[in-house]
Amino acid sequence: MTKERVGSLIFLVFGIYGFVLSLQLPMGSWGEPGAGPFPLIVSILLFLAGMKMFLSDQGKVDVDWKALGKEQRTPFQIVILTVAFIAALDRLGYLLTSTLYLFTLLAWVSRYRIWISLLIAVGIGVGSWYVFGRLLDTALPEGWLKF
Repeated sequence: MTKERVGSLIFLVFGIYGFVLSLQLPMGSWGEPGAGPFPLIVSILLFLAGMKMFLSDQGKVDVDWKALGKEQRTPFQIVILTVAFIAALDRLGYLLTSTLYLFTLLAWVSRYRIWISLLIAVGIGVGSWYVFGRLLDTALPEGWLKF
């Protein structure tokens, strides 16, 4: 299976998934559209793009999964970190989770020095928490720290 074919299958799957979910949203009217038309159109475009790529694939080169894993190491790391961030956000709270997320992203993915990663993560984490949570009074998850 080629890289193009794998990519086209991903587009097809997400297009079908988005189509099914967007049909459950309110469509509204022509004058006042609801939440459904935009995801519906995007999912149809994803499906059509995936179908075009799948049908036009010539199948000349096979995928080397080991090489692909090495090439795509950074995106995989970012996806893993983001999933962990989403899972921990309600439990740990915004301040701690965002600071840990940024620290890990800078130290593990970007390979900054530990002390530079810590300084930047704490600065951005505390700064964003203060601006959004205190100045703009946005409801951020508190977690077990309660602030």
